[in-house]
Amino acid sequence: MQYIERELAPDTKIPIRIGFIKPNGAPSIISLWYIDINGKIYCATQKTAKIIHYLENKPTCGFEIAADQPPYKGSRGEGIVKIIPSKGPEILKILIKKYLGDKESTLSKFLLSHSKNEIAIEITPKKIFHYDYSKRMKGISYE
Repeated sequence: MQYIERELAPDTKIPIRIGFIKPNGAPSIISLWYIDINGKIYCATQKTAKIIHYLENKPTCGFEIAADQPPYKGSRGEGIVKIIPSKGPEILKILIKKYLGDKESTLSKFLLSHSKNEIAIEITPKKIFHYDYSKRMKGISYE
């Protein structure tokens, strides 16, 4: 299995964009914090979030992890989703450390105070494509 964070910098603090299909057939996208653990992608969100219902009903997704600024570099693919309620608080703590660090903040305190309502989203990638257009975009001004 390919590891997402081997292709991107391991300390990358950009979110994953998850594409999914809503019950009415409309496509949608959500951005969430993520962590790559042993080739699987984990996110956490509140159990009342609509994304949980959508992914339970149709447990497949597309995803992309890429910065918004050029030169463009990232990973995208598709995967199978599993909702794991019991891992929500654990994954949330890992995500807080990755994205906010060890220093306590208003946001970290808020998130931790609601951790009992967190649910983990596990994505097992089935196809992954890594891209890096740095060479192709060399010499271009990005301002």
